[in-house]
Amino acid sequence: MTTTTTPRRARLLFTLAITPLLRWAIAAHSVPNDQPWRTACSCGRPLWASTAAPTGRCTGCGQRIGAPPYTVEAATVLAAVALTLTGQSGWTLAAYAWWTATMIVLVFVDLAAMLLPLRISTTSAVGFLGVLAVAGDHHAWRRAAIAAVTLAVLLAVLAILARGQLGWGDVAVAVPLAAALGWNSWHAVYAGMLLGFGSAALAAITLRKIGRLPRGAALPLGPFLIGAALTVVLWP
Repeated sequence: MTTTTTPRRARLLFTLAITPLLRWAIAAHSVPNDQPWRTACSCGRPLWASTAAPTGRCTGCGQRIGAPPYTVEAATVLAAVALTLTGQSGWTLAAYAWWTATMIVLVFVDLAAMLLPLRISTTSAVGFLGVLAVAGDHHAWRRAAIAAVTLAVLLAVLAILARGQLGWGDVAVAVPLAAALGWNSWHAVYAGMLLGFGSAALAAITLRKIGRLPRGAALPLGPFLIGAALTVVLWP
């Protein structure tokens, strides 16, 4: 009992310890596309010092910065519990923990600013594939890398044909998403993408029908793609 409880407590403490870093990354990147990344609160307090609190408010002036109160903490703990339940361990668990943390950042940034920063997507993919390069399963690694490149190329073609309906941030995030799904199987890649695009289309149709989404307005696609990929990875 003690042996199993101790690692679980250690994982929970580690999970809570990284949430200030995730909050900082979300606050820094939740800005309009044509604006530089945020480095400080509007009161002048440095961003790192002002975004550590789970309340989501600047510790200096009390203004809310980045994600709503306690949402990042709740999402991170839930993801950590789900990862634990998958039974993954070692390098594979480390890679998926890294990937999940970066996906949480991307979801909150896209919801706040309709933006999927390239450097977060790149960091996610490089970290995930880099850690798994030492995991020993070279066949799964090659499949993950091929899936990442293939899906990125397909979405890039779609982005060109769609003329602005599909953003380049959505193309970039396809790389870490397809890599994480491809590590499991090609079926996981198909299921994740179908679920992601399908749920986004269904949400858009429903919101338009009830008048909550005006014609011409767009939904952030990232949370749907990421949510679907997380679902397939964590509950295969």
